[in-house]
Amino acid sequence: MAEYETEEQQVEALKDWWKQNGLAVIGGAVLGISALMGWRGWNWHQEKQATEASDIFAVVQEAVNKNDVNALQEQTKTLRDNYAATPYASLAVLHQAKNLTEQGNTDAAEESLRWVLNNSKQETVQNVARLRLARLLLADNKVDEAQAMVGSEMSDAYASLANEIRGDIFVAKGEIEQAKEAYDQAMQSASGDGVEYLQLKRNNLGS
Repeated sequence: MAEYETEEQQVEALKDWWKQNGLAVIGGAVLGISALMGWRGWNWHQEKQATEASDIFAVVQEAVNKNDVNALQEQTKTLRDNYAATPYASLAVLHQAKNLTEQGNTDAAEESLRWVLNNSKQETVQNVARLRLARLLLADNKVDEAQAMVGSEMSDAYASLANEIRGDIFVAKGEIEQAKEAYDQAMQSASGDGVEYLQLKRNNLGS
């Protein structure tokens, strides 16, 4: 770095440097501030979306408790259309799919569950959707599609249910030995009354 004999020389050198680099410094500062403001703005938007979605989901839960089908469908549609990126949308659609299944509208229930699979970022929610969709597909005699839903491994919390559905699928396909093995695996991670229920299924297939 150059050395300057007087303060005046330092000032003049600084002025010269600023003439050459000042615009770049200002531009960099503006970009930095803009990036910071953009990041903060994005966070604010995300928080606002989550808060609004949470409030709507509370209405969904109330509709479920009161068996208010119209409110459930209306509020779930709002979450799907405007808050799809939030976890509340997928949770609401799971409620919707259950209600549609109970009404016997399995095609609409399947569509709802596929929406969850395509939009949810939560593994737990995805697993629930996969298991429910597998049951619906099997009941609709779409055996291969049902098998695809439970073809990959799931976390320990869902292993028993997944293996039970695999067993049901093997029974539907007439593959009894594979069904026995699936039920045996399901019992290994089941608990309480679930073990007895699975044992009954297993016993019905013979020794």
